Amino acid sequence: MRVDCIVMAGGRASRLGGVEKPLLRVCGRPMVLRVLEAASRVCRRVLLVYSRHTPSLGVLCRSGVLPGLLCLEGSGEGYVADLRRALEVLSPPVLVLPADMPYLTWEYLEDFLVKAMMAPGSVVNLVTGRGPTGISFFKDYGGPWWDVEYPDNPAFIDVDTREDLEEAERACP
Repeated sequence: MRVDCIVMAGGRASRLGGVEKPLLRVCGRPMVLRVLEAASRVCRRVLLVYSRHTPSLGVLCRSGVLPGLLCLEGSGEGYVADLRRALEVLSPPVLVLPADMPYLTWEYLEDFLVKAMMAPGSVVNLVTGRGPTGISFFKDYGGPWWDVEYPDNPAFIDVDTREDLEEAERACP
């Protein structure tokens, strides 16, 4: 099953001192490249949303690092504003992914998509014991939200803080 995907990569990374977080290396590779590779296996089209807070991602996006990668500069006014803009480019159904999950795999994405398609909500979120992961499937713009729960797993490590980055590094194979 192939759907359109949006990779959100325009945040301020304030908890990490304002670095371009998706470009941080975990196990020697930028996190965003790992997410894009996983997305490319399950997505018809991939849209990378960057912002004035992540200008190097715009350069990377336009470099041809992933053939067919679509690039969108968000407003940088926050996740919701940038997601709204992205949903004007790629209409539902669409899978939304964070750019800061260094161990995300296409197998988990495919499994989630199957479960999300069967779920009753219009917007289906992947959650773990730690809470929402930032992975959501929009079947439609409105309507009820639904959560699909997964056990904690290194594949869902979301790097938001120095501690998260250290945890991700410790999980390197």
